[in-house]
Amino acid sequence: MQIKKRGDLIVDQYGNYYYAIDQKENTLLLVNAFMDLTFRRKLDDIYFEENEGDYIGDRPMYLLKGNLDMIINKKSKLQIYPLEEVEKHYDVIIETLYQR
Repeated sequence: MQIKKRGDLIVDQYGNYYYAIDQKENTLLLVNAFMDLTFRRKLDDIYFEENEGDYIGDRPMYLLKGNLDMIINKKSKLQIYPLEEVEKHYDVIIETLYQR
């Protein structure tokens, strides 16, 4: 099993999605996908102009749902892996309070 960092999604039994952001040998560091997408862009005047009237979480949720849709509809080579399967191949660390 080869997980593509910040590409493939990993889903737990509760429906939470994660990205692998680092791998050292057999250890994968996962972060909540929504949190990761939230920290990929800084808030600036252009962001506010483009997203005026939206909630702060709208843009990252839109991106995450778009990624899911592309994977589910086979429009992407990326994969969704169950966390239980990933844990059979890697030592998994989940960073709960992720911040760039």
